[in-house]
Amino acid sequence: MMNPHDTQQGFTLIEVLVALTLMALVSLISWRGLEAVQHTGERLDDRAEETLSLLRALSQIERDILLHAGPDILPGPTATGVAETQANTQLPPGIVWNASTGLGLVRDAGDGRWQQLRWYLKDGRLFRAAGAPSHLLPLPAAEKSVIVLEQVRAMTVKVWKANQGWIAPQQDQAANPANRGGGAGMIGLEIALYREGPASDKPYRKVVLLP
Repeated sequence: MMNPHDTQQGFTLIEVLVALTLMALVSLISWRGLEAVQHTGERLDDRAEETLSLLRALSQIERDILLHAGPDILPGPTATGVAETQANTQLPPGIVWNASTGLGLVRDAGDGRWQQLRWYLKDGRLFRAAGAPSHLLPLPAAEKSVIVLEQVRAMTVKVWKANQGWIAPQQDQAANPANRGGGAGMIGLEIALYREGPASDKPYRKVVLLP
């Protein structure tokens, strides 16, 4: 007959230690996996917020351009408050581009009022400056600035013209010194923003079709 005291009861110490070691390894692997998922989620959230900020900035630029004043509102090029040069005589009325000072606009502010706007870069930031809306010309200068986007390396403007394609306003004037049509034949504008970072050479573009 088998002695009941000779029967093994429960687990040995070695078995318990092995089980604890395996559980510790599984917990460590799971924690690493959760940490990686969390970091990935944080990076995706940051990238999504960055993309949304960029889309909001480009959408606001598009809206400002679509509301620009026409020749029936502006008696001359100086109404924008930004000195017009040969580089932008081909742009539509109410829009002035200068690589140094940025994109100047006169846009509809509602209720028959108009206001000056200026999009420009400073210290790697994209600013939008707005003047007080007014019924009378000359309009108040665009002095109140807000930061719209961080980490912006450059901003460019190109125009689309029939039989020419996308060209910079400076190139347009140089190629056609006798053609000063004030935007005649222009189909659209392309606004491009270049962000700082590894992909700084790849622009984010917004094409605005002009009426």
